[in-house]
Amino acid sequence: MLMAIEDPWSLPGNELSIHFQPIVSLKQSTVVGLEALVRPGHTSVGQLFAKARQAGRLLELDRRCRARAMEEYRGLHLPRSLRPFLFLNIETSLIDERAEGSGALLAAVLAEGLDPSDIVIELNETQTSDTVTLKRFVERHREMGFLIALDDMGSGYSNLPRIAELRPHIIKLDRSLVASVDRSFFKQETVKSLVLLGKTIGCLVLAEGVETQAELDTCAALGAELFQGFHLARAKPTADLHLAALQPMLKEASRRQRSKAVAAIQARRKEGLDLLNLARTGCDVLRHRAPAVFDTVLAHWVSGNAMVEAAYALDGEGLQISHTHLGQGIRPAGSRLFMPAQQGTDHANKEYFFSLRDTGLKQYITDSYISLATGQPCRTVAVMVEHSSAVDYVLCIDQRLSPLI
Repeated sequence: MLMAIEDPWSLPGNELSIHFQPIVSLKQSTVVGLEALVRPGHTSVGQLFAKARQAGRLLELDRRCRARAMEEYRGLHLPRSLRPFLFLNIETSLIDERAEGSGALLAAVLAEGLDPSDIVIELNETQTSDTVTLKRFVERHREMGFLIALDDMGSGYSNLPRIAELRPHIIKLDRSLVASVDRSFFKQETVKSLVLLGKTIGCLVLAEGVETQAELDTCAALGAELFQGFHLARAKPTADLHLAALQPMLKEASRRQRSKAVAAIQARRKEGLDLLNLARTGCDVLRHRAPAVFDTVLAHWVSGNAMVEAAYALDGEGLQISHTHLGQGIRPAGSRLFMPAQQGTDHANKEYFFSLRDTGLKQYITDSYISLATGQPCRTVAVMVEHSSAVDYVLCIDQRLSPLI
């Protein structure tokens, strides 16, 4: 039975109903969570909470919404082993008012016959300025067995150091970051960075607001573990929540993701082999040539290889003994910050040099980085040149990657 709100700060006859939006895992091909969303009958959520705040009744309303959510969740009548986690939003600004020490959430959970380990507490850390109290709230509830999620990461207001400080179990990427992520290099790099941060501190990344297959596939390829959004399922009342009906779509999305991952692995392997073969070809053209003609040979060789962004030769101490020869159609960035290295430049402290010189490797390929020659993404393969004079030389080849967009 829905609870009517007849208080002065609410619209007459207003009712609180709860809808649930599924949160899924492609790797498990299953629904792992349900976010509870309040749906007032005759006003918007924002207006209802604004009225409650103005009347000084926000804490009361916040607790009432959570109680309704837990009541509906318990009504799913699923075995605990098959029951998705319940994601509950907490009005984080209330933590400033010391409501965090009341024990009300734990009491409400136990009163509904639930366990704290069933609950994921969603927090928007930007809504509170009392960081000490927020951290204490998180630590206390983590010790009780609750899971913690930080909401709206990447929205433009997120405090990245706070992630490591609060150590949430889940970070939720905001819709503003997920939207059109398949077409934005900068958004992709931001997602990758947050995924890497999550792996470092031991938390999962949830892509929220996924509205297209391309957004889903891209976030999954970038390392997100969990997904939520209209493309997967809209929020629905308990009576209309048919989780089993999502299985065919989840299995197809999982199959598609696995296929894309395999194709990406094969493509990287082929690219690596092609790059090493290119480097060996470059070594062959230098092997029997005197260093005095390296520039002439490299200029001709680079002009015939579309994969090459730049090529240059180093001596055994890491000093550049040739000019930097740019590939077809490659132009310097035109900035003093990004300029091709000149003859005589010391590369001894560059990863691609000391990884050969100090480890005994014959070849080394870097991760992608921003080229100081062009200001665009590249990666470098460095290979020892087995020169006929028995003197050590290193050939460095920068491979051009997709430009920044």
